[in-house]
This record gives sequence, C-alpha cells and structure tokens, in this order.
Amino acid sequence: MGAMMPGMTTEVRNRLLLCIDGMQLMLPQGDICAVESVADLDSQDALAPSVGRIAYLGQSWPVLSLNGELQTLDNIPAARRACVMLATGKGFLGLLCDDVRVLNQQSGADYALPVAMRAANSPIQAIMPFEKGLACLSDARHLLQYGGFAQITSANVNAIERPEHV
Repeated sequence: MGAMMPGMTTEVRNRLLLCIDGMQLMLPQGDICAVESVADLDSQDALAPSVGRIAYLGQSWPVLSLNGELQTLDNIPAARRACVMLATGKGFLGLLCDDVRVLNQQSGADYALPVAMRAANSPIQAIMPFEKGLACLSDARHLLQYGGFAQITSANVNAIERPEHV
C-alpha cells in the first residue's frame, strides 16, 4: 500500500449506498432506520417541500424527493424506488432514492473534500473512490441540517397531529 496522504483516513464500517440521480451517497448503516418501498408512499395532501407521507412505526412521516445536487423536488422521478427512513430526533423523515445497497465492512480511503468543493452548509463531509467513480460521504446529522430537513418532520407532525374531541 502507498503512503497515507494528509486528510485521508482508512476505516472499516458498514455503510449504505444511496443512489440519487447518479450521485452515490454513503451513510453509516446505523443512520438508516428502515428502507420502505416508494409504492407505499401516500402523495395526497403533501405539505411542501415533502412529496408525500409514508407510514412507519404506526405514524405517517414526510418524504422528500431530492435531485443529485440534494435540492428538493416537487415531484417523484420514475427512477425512485426506495425510501430510506432517517431519525430526526423528533420523528422520522423519508428520503427517496433510486437504489439502496448495503456495503458490509466497507474498507477504503476517505478523503477530505478539496477546498474548492467545500461549502459552509454542505452535508458532504468527505469523498471516497468507489467502483468506477466517487462516492460522497455524509451522515444523517449533516444531511438533516442541510436545508433544515429536520424541521420538516416536526412542522409536518404538528400540522397532522391534532387531538380529536368528540
């Protein structure tokens, strides 16, 4: 093996690879609570920026559709087949993906983002050579902070959960 470059770490851990519009996004496996089918998505009465809601653990949670630049979409592209559930601390948030793969005991080099690619609020923490390209590494905390996604869950839950009085 070659010498380690500054800003490079080697670690062995399980990750999930989320594919969204050709972007490969790796998250720690522990950050994903469940993977649901897009077929279970209820798009009626969706509150923007969510594209619908999905039942998980006895409640209905908002679901986001993102493009390959992690910007919210107001539609569900035909390629989206899976919905990963992220814990927000106040509930859950679904994120639509084209594909989800478990990468058991993924070993490889994580590289710090080049200075030119760093943005103050980017959820991408590092990059990693993967298959024939690069994968972006993040975690649920950074992904939820990006765009205020964690607040979507609490805002949508408050709008839906109204006590019923007879």
